[in-house]
Amino acid sequence: MLDAGERLFAERGFRAVSMDEIAEASGITKALLYQYFGSKEELYVACVERGRARLFEHLERAAAEAPDPPARLRVVATGYFDYLAGQRGNKWILYGDASMDAINEMRRRNAEVIARLIRGALNGTRVPEDRIAFLGHMIVGAGEQIGRWWLDHEELPKERVTEHFVNATGAAIGSVLGA
Repeated sequence: MLDAGERLFAERGFRAVSMDEIAEASGITKALLYQYFGSKEELYVACVERGRARLFEHLERAAAEAPDPPARLRVVATGYFDYLAGQRGNKWILYGDASMDAINEMRRRNAEVIARLIRGALNGTRVPEDRIAFLGHMIVGAGEQIGRWWLDHEELPKERVTEHFVNATGAAIGSVLGA
């Protein structure tokens, strides 16, 4: 069900896909689809959340293998922009048509993952939790906005955008943690 939903929503967007089409592509009845998800919006949010979770699990794994904090920032940023490049053209990239409540919840979870990565990079150095949370939310917000901007500017090489993002984010992290 989720595989069919993801594929159809990515191709045509939330509004252009019917529950009948998703049920047919899933090989189940529409009634069963509603039984599992309650509504088309809930199915859509589940599909978007599934993609978001895969991305952030990948980023966490990549960060865990990085030898030091600067390398960790670089592999996370590179993984994020690689993901965007691979999803370019999908109708639901960066939350698509999900409700504002669902988007805000996903953003909150994304910020928690980034904060966890920052906390792990501190190697026991004590930093007030509000600074770490601030950075998590700042990086998620900046990453999302820069990602949207870059998706509209295909002429800009991914490597250059990633490098600028790493430099700006690294400076912000240093500024906030050193405050």
